[in-house]
Amino acid sequence: MANKDFREIQVSSTLLVVIFLGVLALGVFIFLLGVSVGKNQAGVATPTQIVTQQIPEPVKEPSVKPTASETASGNVTAAPPDPASSQPALGSSLATAKPQPKETAVDKSPVTKAPAGSGLYYVQLAAFTDRTQAQAFADKYKKQGYTTSVSPRATSTKTWYRIRLGGYKSRDQAVDLLAKLNAAAGKKTDYQIVHD
Repeated sequence: MANKDFREIQVSSTLLVVIFLGVLALGVFIFLLGVSVGKNQAGVATPTQIVTQQIPEPVKEPSVKPTASETASGNVTAAPPDPASSQPALGSSLATAKPQPKETAVDKSPVTKAPAGSGLYYVQLAAFTDRTQAQAFADKYKKQGYTTSVSPRATSTKTWYRIRLGGYKSRDQAVDLLAKLNAAAGKKTDYQIVHD
C-alpha cells in the first residue's frame, strides 16, 4: 500500500445499530432531564399568583324589589349598608380604626360583591384566583374596620377575585386611604384606585 494517508474503518451492521440506539437513548435522557428541571423551576417561580392590575367590572345585575306579599308578611331582609358610611374617619390612623359593629342580616355567601356601576371609588389591593385566599385577605382588613369587598371577575381562562377597600364618592377620599395604607406598610404599595 503506497498511500498511508487514507485508512478505512469497517463497522458491522450490528455495531452500527448499537451506536445508533446509544445516541438515541442519550438524547431521550437529556430531553427528560430538561423537562424535569423545567417543571421544578416553574413550581419555584410561581408559588402564589397575586395580580394588582385593574380589571373591568362585570355587567351590573338588576336589583330585585320585594313583592307586595313579602312586604306585608314581613319577610323582607334588611338592605346592605352604604359602603361609604361604614368607613373609618379619614383623620384616623390604621392603628386607631375601630371595627364596625356586626350586621344583623347574615350573608350566606363568603364573597361580598361590590356594586357594579356604582360610580364609587375603591382602593384595589389584590386579585386572587382562589376564592378562599381572597376572602381571608379581605377579612384581615375587615377586622381593622374597613369596608371590604371581594368581587369576582371571570375571564376566558379563570375567575379572579378582586379585593377592594372603600366605596367613596370622591377620588380624594380614596387617595387619602391609599396614602394611609402606604404609610402603614412603610413603603409605596402596588395598590390602585379604581372607579366603578
